[in-house]
Amino acid sequence: MESISGRGRRGVLRRARLGTLACGAALASASLTTEAQATSALEVPEQGAQQMARGGAWVARASSPLAAAYNPAALAGIRSGVTLGTNLVFNRLCFSRKNAAGEPEQTRDGVEYQESCNENSGTPNFIPHLAGNLRITDDLGIGLAVLPPSMLGKIEFAETEKGIFRGREVDVASPGRYVLLKADGLLLNPVLSVGYALSDRLRLGAGFIFGFGSLKLANTAMAQPTANDELDAVAGDVKAEVEVFDAFVPGVIIGGLFSVNENLDLGLSVRIQDAFRGKGDLVARSGYWNANGRVAPDGGTASSSADRGEDLVSLTIPNPITVRAGAAFRVPRDGSPGYLTAGAMRDPISQDIFDVEIDLEYTRNSAIDAIQVRIPRETVYIYSRGLDGSANEVGPVPENADVELHFKDTFGVRLGGDYVALPDLLAVRAGAWYQSAAATDEYLHFSPMASARLGLSAGAQLRAPFVDVEVGYMWVHMQTMDNGGKGAIKTISGNQSLGSRSPYAVNGGSLTGNAHVVSVAVTSNF
Repeated sequence: MESISGRGRRGVLRRARLGTLACGAALASASLTTEAQATSALEVPEQGAQQMARGGAWVARASSPLAAAYNPAALAGIRSGVTLGTNLVFNRLCFSRKNAAGEPEQTRDGVEYQESCNENSGTPNFIPHLAGNLRITDDLGIGLAVLPPSMLGKIEFAETEKGIFRGREVDVASPGRYVLLKADGLLLNPVLSVGYALSDRLRLGAGFIFGFGSLKLANTAMAQPTANDELDAVAGDVKAEVEVFDAFVPGVIIGGLFSVNENLDLGLSVRIQDAFRGKGDLVARSGYWNANGRVAPDGGTASSSADRGEDLVSLTIPNPITVRAGAAFRVPRDGSPGYLTAGAMRDPISQDIFDVEIDLEYTRNSAIDAIQVRIPRETVYIYSRGLDGSANEVGPVPENADVELHFKDTFGVRLGGDYVALPDLLAVRAGAWYQSAAATDEYLHFSPMASARLGLSAGAQLRAPFVDVEVGYMWVHMQTMDNGGKGAIKTISGNQSLGSRSPYAVNGGSLTGNAHVVSVAVTSNF
C-alpha cells in the first residue's frame, strides 16, 4: 500500500468512501431477512386480532375478510365485509458478545463489551392490515387483503454503548455493530383471491400475491484487518447505510376447506412466493468512530453510491414454501342454520357455542442457505485511512459477498379456540403456538433471531351495531441462542488474502429475545 496525494488523492478518497460503503453494505444485507421475507422463521401468528388471539390456529376457521390472505377457499362461505386493524409490537433483543472462552469480548484497546439491547424496545411497531371481501353468489366469493408479514418490526441498536475499561465505564462502539445496527422499512403483500364452493362440503380458493418493499439498513464492516487479528479495532470500522427496493415480489396462495360434518372442518393452505430481489443505493460514513469508541464529532465523511451510479448492490433473499393444515371442531348453537345448508354463511359468534382448532405447519427454510449479495466485479474498492487523512487501497469488494445463514426446515403447531359467552354479542378466545428453530447457535443473527419460539395469546370479540370490535394480546418468547463465543458469521473486509472477510467471526456470544403484541381490529359486515 502507498499513500496517494494531490488531485489524484481526492479522486481516490471519493472511491475509497464508496468502497468501504459497499463493503459494509454486503454485511448489512444479512439484516434484510427480517423485513423481506414472509416465512415462519421470522413471523409470529398472525396478522388480525382474531387470528393472533387464537395462536394463529385459523386455517380451518377462516371466518373474516383476511381469509383472502390465509385461506381463500373460505371466501365462498363468509359474509361480505371489510376489516381494518393493526398489530402493535414491542420487541426486545439483547446480545452479549463473547470470546472463544465464553467470556465477555474486548476491543483491541482493552474495553470489555457489555450486554447490548435494542434501544427501540419500548416503542411500539405499528404493523397494520386492511382486507375486504364480496360474496358474489352463494358459491363464489372474492377478496383483497393488503398486509405486511406478521413480523416483529423495526430493530435498532445504539451506535455506542457503555463498556468497562480498568474498572470504570467508558463509551465503546456497539458490540453487535457488525451484525446489525438498524433494520427498518416497509414490505406489503397485497393479495387478490377468489373462493368457490364445489359443493356444500368442499370449497377451493386461490390468490395472487403482488408484493413490493423498501428497506433501510445499517451496520458495520472492517477496512483492513490482518490474519493475526483477534480483537476489534474500532477506528478501522466504517458505518454503512443501505436502502434497497423491489417493486414486484409475486406469489400465490392456494387454499382448501372441507366440512366433514357440522362439527368438523379441515383446512389447507399453501403459500409460494418469489424471492425478494432488491437493488438500491448506499451511503458510507468513513471515520465514523474515533479510536476511543465514540462517534466522531463531525459524524465522519459521507459519500453516496448514487455519485457512481444507481442500483450498485443487488440482493436476493428466497421466500420458502409454507404449508399449513388444520382441523377445527365446533359445537353449533341449537337452531343455528349450520355450515352445510344451502348458501350457508360462516359466522361463529352467532352460530357456535365454541370451537377448537389445531394447525400443523411446515416451512422449507432450508432454501435460505445464504443471503446473496452481488457487486459488479472490480468496480468498487476498499481503502484504509491514515491518521493524516491519506487513503490507501487495500482491495476490491468481492463480487460474491454472500452472508451465510444455513437455515433448516421448520415445523410448527398452533392450538386455539373461541367460546361464545353471549350469542351475537361476546366471544372470548385463547391460543398457544410453537415453532422449531430455523438456525443453529453458530449462525446467531439479530435479524432474524431464528431460534425456536413459543407464544401464548388471548382476546375477545364484541359485536356492536354495524361493526365487530376485536382485541388480542400475545406474548412471544424466543429460545436463547448461545454459541459460547464460537460464532460462524464473518464480516466483509478489504483483505483479499483472507478472502475479503474478517479473520474471526463477529457473532460470538448469546442472544435473548421476547416480544409483546397487542392487536386491535374493526370489521363491518354487509
